[in-house]
Amino acid sequence: MVQPVDFTKPIYNAVNINIKKPEVNAENKVTNPLEVNFDNGIYNAVKIDIDNPRVNTQPKQIYEYPQANEIITYDMLNIQPLELPNGTAKCEGENCKQEQKTEELSNEEVPSFFLPEANYTTLEAEKAPAQEEDKTENAAAEVSFHGAAQDVKRPEIIPSVDILPNVDISVVTSNLANPDKDVQALQMEEIVRLYGTDKKLAKDFVVSDVFTNLINITKEDSSHLAPPTKKQQELRLKYFANFVAEKQDEKAKDNPPYKLTDKEKAYALQLSPLELVERNKDYALTCLGALADLFIEDYKEKEGKIIPITDTPGVSAIVDSLRKSTDTGVKLAAIDALRNIERPEYKKELEAIFTIASTDKDIVVSKSASRALAELKQIQ
Repeated sequence: MVQPVDFTKPIYNAVNINIKKPEVNAENKVTNPLEVNFDNGIYNAVKIDIDNPRVNTQPKQIYEYPQANEIITYDMLNIQPLELPNGTAKCEGENCKQEQKTEELSNEEVPSFFLPEANYTTLEAEKAPAQEEDKTENAAAEVSFHGAAQDVKRPEIIPSVDILPNVDISVVTSNLANPDKDVQALQMEEIVRLYGTDKKLAKDFVVSDVFTNLINITKEDSSHLAPPTKKQQELRLKYFANFVAEKQDEKAKDNPPYKLTDKEKAYALQLSPLELVERNKDYALTCLGALADLFIEDYKEKEGKIIPITDTPGVSAIVDSLRKSTDTGVKLAAIDALRNIERPEYKKELEAIFTIASTDKDIVVSKSASRALAELKQIQ
């Protein structure tokens, strides 16, 4: 026989636990078996929230606040203040006595105090203690504060002056790198002039950029440049003959061997592009010899010893010019630059260089190298 189904309570043949909302044999009225209320809040087993498990979490009420059925206002209390005929509130008890005492004190006259005005200035007041001390030492030397201020010698304020470097290296390097050969020459002449007059100031030129630009000038290729013309060479011979004649006889100044116009003289003295480059090489080698000497002295002051000649900046460029150049003036400038750094420590290296140069095919160069070699042997 089939038993009728009672839809008023759930039917389980085991434990029915919902994972999210567990409930076991919960009392729940079900009107429709297809609809189940999983959150009926009634449990006869342990309810565990997987994400936030809690047990007996009902908050404990510490104090029961009085509850009113409706809001009570001040008007509902029907409290009427008592007023006296004069409009003041009635005062009774200890509080009234305290108020009376306060009122009596306020009505009493407050005694006034007389403060005399100061009869001296603040500055004099500050000086007063010092004046009293001075009286014990020298009463005749007392002076007023304002009088003493006039006798004080105020410090002289000297206006500030911009301190500029003795040598602007940026300008120097720019001039040495200038394509205008005359600008280069003027700058190198300034270096040599300062080296001869003030070596201490000339040390400002001893920087790598100056050495680099001077070395570049000595290495400039002039093989493709135009030499002096045949006309220039002829005019130069005549100009030189007139110069020698004037040195031998002053009367030759009015009657020279060759009559040359001012235009011809200017053309004879004008340097060709090839000569401009070679001239600047001569100047650059002279500058390198001077700056190398300053570098050696500066290194000796700082380190207490002489730097090896192979480590001295610019020396290798000087030796290369002496060996490879075909211009007589360049070779002579190189020999003079090496003579500028003659020292006992460099004697062996310089002897080898001058010995080779003394065999040069150019007789002027060989004689100059021989004189330098003889001078070097005298150095002890």
